[in-house]
Amino acid sequence: MIDEAISNTSNGGYDKEAYKLKKKEQKEKAYKIIDEALDELKTNPQFFKEYIDVQSRFDMYTPRNALLITKQMPEAIQLKTRNDWRDSKISFKTSKPKTMIIIEPGESYINKNGEEITPINAKEVIDISETNSKPNIKNYDKKFILQALLHECPVNVKAVDSLENNKVCEWNQEDKVIYVCRSDDADLIIKSVATELAKVGLVENNYDIDNDKADCIGYMVCKKYGIEAPINSVDNLHSKYSNMENIDVANDLTSMKEVLLDINTRMGRYLEEKRRETKNKEQER
Repeated sequence: MIDEAISNTSNGGYDKEAYKLKKKEQKEKAYKIIDEALDELKTNPQFFKEYIDVQSRFDMYTPRNALLITKQMPEAIQLKTRNDWRDSKISFKTSKPKTMIIIEPGESYINKNGEEITPINAKEVIDISETNSKPNIKNYDKKFILQALLHECPVNVKAVDSLENNKVCEWNQEDKVIYVCRSDDADLIIKSVATELAKVGLVENNYDIDNDKADCIGYMVCKKYGIEAPINSVDNLHSKYSNMENIDVANDLTSMKEVLLDINTRMGRYLEEKRRETKNKEQER
């Protein structure tokens, strides 16, 4: 009896070689999708805008993964593996939820030449829209969002009554100060400050100041926190990228993502602190 049970389990169980082949095919597919996405980024401004929106929601993800999401499910909000959703006691709407492929670094190892190698693996993930759960959307007062932007700001910020050329905000590199006009338009101030902080971040990360990239970063910051903001740089960057190699476009996207993550990380710490303070006050009542 036990021999038969073991035999049946082995025949229908884990096939290591089949699994390795599947993962190899998934990784090849992922890189093919990334190349297609980079090509489309250079030819389709609307796709560029979709990518920017995806990267704003998935600021922890690399641009290549943001491109994978944009090509496969641009409306995605929150991604986890099938097992991670189940471990969270979250069920799926159907027995076969829609999956997509992203890539992630595997465990590093030293090869026979003494070189450290970090393999890249493909991973199947599922969006929360395929589950019976709802995304946890946090809403913040715009006052707190602006305060979070300025929290631990790498340069000084000063309020002024006006700036030249009707600018709302301007980073003066010589003064090492961001000047902000007094205004009741919170959305405009937040976008303007985020854009100028993006310029600071580009310089701090050893990149050249690029007004179009800063505009995109400012927009992505606003998008993450539900602030209505214009984006004026898509056509310019699209034109710039149309004459670049895919690897150079990917590197340019990475420079934006790095600055975006720096700003959002700083903001996130402040907003989480305020959230805890508010929760503690409510519990004390």
